[in-house]
Amino acid sequence: MKKIIFLALAIAVLAAFFASSNPDGLEKVAHKLGFIEKGTSGNSIMTDYRFPLIHNSGISTAVAGVTGTLLIFGAFWLTAKTLKGKNQ
Repeated sequence: MKKIIFLALAIAVLAAFFASSNPDGLEKVAHKLGFIEKGTSGNSIMTDYRFPLIHNSGISTAVAGVTGTLLIFGAFWLTAKTLKGKNQ
């Protein structure tokens, strides 16, 4: 399991430096069809896949990726532990 987490974190860090600053597909379609301004940005800790307080965009994106990966692994671990406890 530790190898899987390490691999996921390595991918999150490395992929961050190859991330494009161009809009993604959904954002591009919304702009093309003229309803991009109707979307709301909302309040988010890591808006646009960036971690606040880190000004280097590559490192900021990598930290956001690592944080997101750890949150997802934590959520799955907690869910599995909860479900396992109910089945015993």
